Amino acid sequence: MPTALYFMHDPFAPKPNKPSRFGSAVIIMHHGQILLEHRKDNFRWGIVSGDIRDTETFKNCAIRRTIEETGIHLQNEKIHELGLFDDPSRIVSYLDGNIYRVVHMAYYAELDTLPKTIPSKHSIELKWVDPLDLEDYPIVVTHQELLERYFALKNMQHTMQFAIREQ
Repeated sequence: MPTALYFMHDPFAPKPNKPSRFGSAVIIMHHGQILLEHRKDNFRWGIVSGDIRDTETFKNCAIRRTIEETGIHLQNEKIHELGLFDDPSRIVSYLDGNIYRVVHMAYYAELDTLPKTIPSKHSIELKWVDPLDLEDYPIVVTHQELLERYFALKNMQHTMQFAIREQ
């Protein structure tokens, strides 16, 4: 059973009952393939993401979360800003009753060499995926717009049609 449900543009999403959560997200690419994380919290696939600490910048959060979730040590100069994702309808609801609005500063990194990856305790697995095959993976709804913006930025043609927003 999932421990978290993610919502976006969903009129039936629960209303937040806690302060907004801020964090970073990172799209990691290597030779045209994207690194996806099969998440334990909702059994969907997503990109590296997580909450920011009070003592770090968004970029430092992205670097830390990438190490924690994948074992990949990104170099500061390899990380590029994708944008702020702050739509108020980006909601996460946990089984303990806590419901948050989620705000991400997103980045991307395009790696020249294939790094060794190590899934975190919060992951089922990590997998390099061709963007043309993303339609075969149920993507966390709050990560879909990040991927769409990345593909638009890179003018990448793909057949990715995300599933109807997460239920």
